[in-house]
Amino acid sequence: MKTKELRYKLIEDFGKIIQDDTKLEVLDLFFEALSNEESDSIVPDDHYNLIAEESEKYVLGSISSDSWEDVEKRLKLKYGF
Repeated sequence: MKTKELRYKLIEDFGKIIQDDTKLEVLDLFFEALSNEESDSIVPDDHYNLIAEESEKYVLGSISSDSWEDVEKRLKLKYGF
């Protein structure tokens, strides 16, 4: 879609959005999220690292599991999350 066409489409879409209070609130949250600087995650990096390790093991087939759901269950039991 060309820039000019996209601009007109967005103008039309925004016109519809601002007439609906619930959509307006969502739009406000969207712009707020865009304007906020990235904040640190409340999830520790260790958790992401464990998930990445377990995922890699699963993909390589070194974990004897029937499904990714089994891996998730094992992680919850082992690490409590």
